[in-house]
Amino acid sequence: MTLPQLFAHIDGIEAILVLDKDGTPILKLPTAEAVDQLDLQTIIPSAQTLQDQSQRMNLKKLKTVVTYWSARQIITYNVPPLVFIIAADTNVNTGALLNLYNDFQTISSEELSNKA
Repeated sequence: MTLPQLFAHIDGIEAILVLDKDGTPILKLPTAEAVDQLDLQTIIPSAQTLQDQSQRMNLKKLKTVVTYWSARQIITYNVPPLVFIIAADTNVNTGALLNLYNDFQTISSEELSNKA
């Protein structure tokens, strides 16, 4: 499944932001304006802090973080070397969104093999 197909696959996804390992945005879907309007980049420091704190407490590495913010749910997926952030309506099934982790792993590994 490609990232644009997610919008058709799960109704209610508003935007997707893909970051590299340094937190630099590398892809914004459906448009850069839609992602910027939602101000998803304000979520990045919080997600990185959660990741750092879980590692310091010797917990397993966080794979996903679910937050609710301003009438939408924000799911952050840590799929090294990429981070995917999805903004979706609160009526979207959270379990269906969490199941996207495997799709993101596939997308991330395909991206790495294309660069090699």
